[in-house]
Amino acid sequence: MQRTGGGPAGCHLDFHAADWAWLAERAGQLGARKTHAEEGLAVLCSPGGLAFCVSGEDGGPVRPPAARWPGGSVSHVDQFCLDIPADVYDAECGFWADLTGWEPRDSPLPEFRYLERAAGMPLRLLLQRTGDPPGTEVVAHPDLACAGVGAEVARHEGLGAAWSHDGDGWVTMRDPAGMAYCITRRNPAV
Repeated sequence: MQRTGGGPAGCHLDFHAADWAWLAERAGQLGARKTHAEEGLAVLCSPGGLAFCVSGEDGGPVRPPAARWPGGSVSHVDQFCLDIPADVYDAECGFWADLTGWEPRDSPLPEFRYLERAAGMPLRLLLQRTGDPPGTEVVAHPDLACAGVGAEVARHEGLGAAWSHDGDGWVTMRDPAGMAYCITRRNPAV
């Protein structure tokens, strides 16, 4: 969580790299635009407009176990979904695959692709083609895998979130600041 100077709630990716300057330069070569830089940190935007950071922070990828909640819900934040307008979908998918080095994979649903995360990485990247009008910027949201969607939705509603709509295998919620996120039927132990 990060306090910002204003604007709507949102999400962005942080990449931690031993050679952060090289990774930031590589992102620029792939079409990202740098918006800020200081020692150990670069803030960039993907070609489709999603803000992300590259930093020299070290901590390594750590994947915590799924959380077991009172009431029987088990959940885990397991992926980050990029909502990409159709007019930039292929280019944006290529950008993220090239930047991460992760292989793009098709999903059973045609509007989704995902990047095969490297071993040990805590989050997977899901790439969703939206019906947003051309010129709309890419946005992102977290997805939680859970055992027991109904119990997890009820837990989130008890914390102040609101149900938005049901999808094919997921429920879209809005947090108290209005930011969308999804609760999915994906196995939280995987």
